[in-house]
Amino acid sequence: MEQGEKEGKNPTRTSLGQGRSRRILVVDDNRDIRNALSHMLRFMGFEVALAGNGIEALAAFVESSFDLVVTDLQMPAMDGSKLARLVKERSPRTPVILLTGTDRETVWKKVTKGSIDSVLFKPFKLNDFQSTVQGALASGQGEQGSLGAGEGG
Repeated sequence: MEQGEKEGKNPTRTSLGQGRSRRILVVDDNRDIRNALSHMLRFMGFEVALAGNGIEALAAFVESSFDLVVTDLQMPAMDGSKLARLVKERSPRTPVILLTGTDRETVWKKVTKGSIDSVLFKPFKLNDFQSTVQGALASGQGEQGSLGAGEGG
């Protein structure tokens, strides 16, 4: 995890009416995308931690608790699909959102059913990202979300 990337708590904002800021782990090997997602999530009132690949993300996930994981699919070292499986093994109720620019057919072949709660295909609209994050957090409190939620349909 890069220095300073764990910050982002905004004590004046809370998410989904909770008494504390919800914690989200954002994983992408592209620094610009990581930072853009982080800014969006912080603006929405979330506390954000960032990781540049699946190995860094898994270490952060083991070290600290998160309410949601948002991960890119294609990354070096460990891809988002494997990360999602490992997250679900440790914490089955933690929602995982997969972001990808890969075509849909390839994604559906690669993703293990039950490891991904939602998929957003790049490019996506800010409103789609916001509603997918909020829906994933809501489903993480109760029943598990469904694969394909937030795919624009």
